[in-house]
Amino acid sequence: MKWNNEQILEWLRLPGTKLATVSGVWSTKPAIIQRIDDDFPEIDMITTKSFQVNPNPGNREPIIAEKVAGTFANAVGLRNPGLTVVKEELKSLREKRQFRALLNVSLSGSTPEEFCILARELEAYADIFELNFSCPHAKPGYGSSIGSTAELVSEYVASIRKATNKLIFPKLTPNVKNIGEIAKAAIEAGADGIAAINTVGPEQLIEPHSGKPILYNPLGHKGGISGQEILPIAIEKIREIRQAIGPDMPIIGMGGIFRASDAAKLMEAGANVIGLGTVFAYVPGKFRKQYLQEFRKDISQATQNADTYILKRTVASYQAARISTIDEPTKSYRVVTVEGVRMPFSSSQYAFIWIPGAGEKPISIAWDQPLTFVVRKREYSQAGNKGEFTHAFFQLKAGDTFYIRGPYSAPAPLTEKKLAIILSGGTGIGVVPRLAQELKAAGKKLIVYHGAAKKEEIVLQELIEPFADYHPVADEGKAGRVLDALRECQMEAQDTAFYTIGPEILMKKGLQVALDMGISPDSAFASLETNNMCGIGICGECEVGGVLACQKGTFFNATYLKKHQFKKLQFS
Repeated sequence: MKWNNEQILEWLRLPGTKLATVSGVWSTKPAIIQRIDDDFPEIDMITTKSFQVNPNPGNREPIIAEKVAGTFANAVGLRNPGLTVVKEELKSLREKRQFRALLNVSLSGSTPEEFCILARELEAYADIFELNFSCPHAKPGYGSSIGSTAELVSEYVASIRKATNKLIFPKLTPNVKNIGEIAKAAIEAGADGIAAINTVGPEQLIEPHSGKPILYNPLGHKGGISGQEILPIAIEKIREIRQAIGPDMPIIGMGGIFRASDAAKLMEAGANVIGLGTVFAYVPGKFRKQYLQEFRKDISQATQNADTYILKRTVASYQAARISTIDEPTKSYRVVTVEGVRMPFSSSQYAFIWIPGAGEKPISIAWDQPLTFVVRKREYSQAGNKGEFTHAFFQLKAGDTFYIRGPYSAPAPLTEKKLAIILSGGTGIGVVPRLAQELKAAGKKLIVYHGAAKKEEIVLQELIEPFADYHPVADEGKAGRVLDALRECQMEAQDTAFYTIGPEILMKKGLQVALDMGISPDSAFASLETNNMCGIGICGECEVGGVLACQKGTFFNATYLKKHQFKKLQFS
């Protein structure tokens, strides 16, 4: 869409359904933005995450906590790569394509000068700037620290107005008594419209089994509340904003919209554009297109068919797991079984393990009778904020309790080939037992090569051997010895599929060996270990080529990886 400011404003004021993503949910990575623009014409406006001048690692996991089904607290902490990286990413996106949707670029700063720098540097790539004056869990000086007074909002907007000719929409916090007054001050200072509302709170959520706060946020373990609980607040606040700024200034409205009836109430209150956010945690990735198609129809036809695609259960609630056994073949390698939890799962699915005070991480589920996990200890540095989770995990003893949620992701693709070869290394062996069982049940002949640094780390053998011709290979000082065993495999390449799971270097070399042996790139799969922070398809951190591994599954074939230039696995 190549419109000037007046054309955009005219379009925003027109009656009719206009849908947007909201900042920090789903459309958080360049490849996802591109995919939404290509494959989801139901979305009229794509909103980025909030960008800052300097890189911000944000908060450690857990970054989300489910209050009840349909409502979350989140404390991502404005995680973003900083201006230098963002500018190149947005520039690349604009050079590749003529955008169909409007691109709403969210900015975050702690001074007017920071906002001005961002606006000047990024204005060539944005259709609208959304100004984050409202994040309730940000560090002092950011987010709602700005948006809580009309005077400060006016000062910031006036400065930013001088720095850019792009449309600017301050995003306001609902956590004030005078949001109408603040919105009016923003418009009088030069804003072109208003975005509202951001999350409510912040609030600390306590996990009921442990009695501990869930979110890792160091600012009181609190997070902003989003989802269905805040819809009445959003309606009230947007009505106040509309009354204050008059009928002509556009409002991008959001806050707990799940169904067309919710959107109708928000539009009646004064919203011109409807932002969808938390609902995507309850709409699996494979159904999002159908959901959005039906959502638009529902608004025009006063139906509720999109509701079919919304999960009516919790998606991030924890269960208490008591450690039953610990097998520790080396000081940095553990196989742990737990009791008290039932978690049916498919191959390549994982659970988040949460240790209060130490955070949470996604761990592959190796088996479910009993529930079994394989964990390697990472390098630990408390000062450097490294390895805190696995350090805490290796302090646990039999009888201790941790907390898990899941399972997440999708099953591994089952090949139509007659033979399947699995190459695994390190803790990747945790994926193999269930994958082997499923391939065997599908009538495949199966060969498993298991590479380990030491023979003591040859684990789960008793779970794999019933399903496969199993070849454990220990490096014992020669890295990658298992690849030599793979090269000696006798097979018909055209009838063979290949799966690899483990360290990136092993998977990269294993894929290359498989391709050199003549296995089709369409049938050569790698299980990617992405930076998965939520598991429910909203944070976007597990993105691979525009899709989310927590939704699509962790296995991607060599054709896909090469097409999307996945940087961690480059092969010829």
